Amino acid sequence: MKAPITFLSNKLILTVALLIGAALFLLAEFFPKPVKQLTVFDNNQKIYLSRCPQLSAIKQTTYENEQLKTPFALLNWNIYKQQKQGWLTQLEQWQDEADLITLQEVKYSTELKQFRDAKPLFSLQNIAFIYKDSIYGVNTLSKNQAAFVCGTRRLEPWLRVNKSAIATVYPIDNHSKPLLLINIHAVNFTFTPLDLQKQIQSYLALINNHQGPVIFSGDFNSWSKPRLTAIENSLFSIGFKEVLFDDDKRITVFDHPLDHIYFRGLRVIKSESLTTEVSDHTAQRVVFDIE
Repeated sequence: MKAPITFLSNKLILTVALLIGAALFLLAEFFPKPVKQLTVFDNNQKIYLSRCPQLSAIKQTTYENEQLKTPFALLNWNIYKQQKQGWLTQLEQWQDEADLITLQEVKYSTELKQFRDAKPLFSLQNIAFIYKDSIYGVNTLSKNQAAFVCGTRRLEPWLRVNKSAIATVYPIDNHSKPLLLINIHAVNFTFTPLDLQKQIQSYLALINNHQGPVIFSGDFNSWSKPRLTAIENSLFSIGFKEVLFDDDKRITVFDHPLDHIYFRGLRVIKSESLTTEVSDHTAQRVVFDIE
């Protein structure tokens, strides 16, 4: 009687091993791959490893590097991994009226690099994950090169996929204090706002050490009242205001907008909520001047 038991045990072990192998194959093939360390990189693939609030100085390029002039325009847009046709044409149209661009869910594709180089624009991308050999994350584009950069990544508690954010500093023409720009794609699938608060916390420390104007822009995934309240309590308590829109076309979930632009030390000259069919998010464009 012992032989059949041994046979069944071996068969069970083989079955379990095959199932584990299949699961690992599916994970490798169909799920995003994590990256080993926080990685921010520029146009020339130079890598910066500074985790906010610790800033890293950016190596200056040979391009002419004028400072950011005022007033300036910011475009914020979750680009939906460039999955819909027409995203490039839309971005080209909006870019003409933007000095700074904060993008979320960015696939670092050949088309995006060609767009960047043709303008030309300076680019800094913080890797969230790699999927089918393509890099995804947040990307900040600018007509003027940033002087400093740092980033963070935060793991989605349920999906185990990273969300990333990036902070950049831009000298302002005829002003002694530079602009701090933060571009965030916030964690989404959580029962409480705790992980979202922790993701924002590193940037609060950075803000507290910054003497100039600040913009906090991105997809905050603020789909519930507790999540939105956590964001507002963190930022409003240190002097931030939110950009408002007369004709607000931002995407909402449970009646709460997901995309926001918060600011401090600046004044809004013009704000626009821009519709589009080439992403699951609409965009926002704001013209700022020094307060």
